Amino acid sequence: MALKIGDVQLKSNLIFAPIAGFSEVGFRHLCAKFGAGLTITELVSAKGLVYGNKGTEELLARTEIDSPSAVQLFGADPEFVFKAAKDERLKGFDIIDINMGCPVKKVFNNGEGSALMKNPSLITEIVQAAREGSGKPVTCKMRAGVEMGKPIAVECALAAEKGGASAVTIHPRYREQFYSGTADHSITRAVKEAVSIPVIANGDIVDKASLERVKQETGADGFMIARGALGRPYIFSELLEHPFEFDRYATILEHIEILRRHFPDLTVANIMKLHLCYYAKGETFAKQVRIAVGESKSLADIFDVVDKFFIEQ
Repeated sequence: MALKIGDVQLKSNLIFAPIAGFSEVGFRHLCAKFGAGLTITELVSAKGLVYGNKGTEELLARTEIDSPSAVQLFGADPEFVFKAAKDERLKGFDIIDINMGCPVKKVFNNGEGSALMKNPSLITEIVQAAREGSGKPVTCKMRAGVEMGKPIAVECALAAEKGGASAVTIHPRYREQFYSGTADHSITRAVKEAVSIPVIANGDIVDKASLERVKQETGADGFMIARGALGRPYIFSELLEHPFEFDRYATILEHIEILRRHFPDLTVANIMKLHLCYYAKGETFAKQVRIAVGESKSLADIFDVVDKFFIEQ
């Protein structure tokens, strides 16, 4: 089933989540190739964009197949969000997503990420600023709330809708949980019943059975896959029941080739260290891969690991 966000028609209602360290251009390309209706960048600092911080532009890399796509901004100052959303470097993206879920201490203590949920009126201002700056549909990704057992997602989603958000994504874990425990999708259901814009459910979707369960529990319009896609970009075809072929070795080489178009080889090597552990997950050689990538110091070393463990597997 397709999903429309603002005036942007997605290819499917399955979305690849923004994950720091993983949602880089190469893996987004693969997820889009296997049927993700939307891919979203790693979180990008609004102030970093405005001030031209080193490394920010690398997060904005895209490929011809990675479309529709969204850029995820984080910030707590509407003025900086406005300026960032207006930045020419974001012109290629179809949607602006505002991060209201990051639990990391450095981000949270700066009043950004999931800390925004403590101030719904600021959420409204930030969404308005992003809309006015970009002229594009704006979405928000948020959590159940900040403190355990105190859900505020409905209030925050309504604030986002008031600011003109075109959709909201709910990851129903609390900031205090980080990524542990189970997602409470009764909270996602409550948001769905409260707002009139599309609601995207995120959390614990790893296969067809869990997708069907979350559909039943939430009545959501779209479904975001995060950790369930790592090492398995084909999960989107699997969930959509589209025929596909997955050659892990060839996919890894394609992943590296896309990255090399945008990053220096040492950066590519460091990115692939993370991904190779997931490509090997569940295999008898998974521990050996973890050890080997830990000892790798160059892209040549990474290619050696790929040839040793993944060829003809």
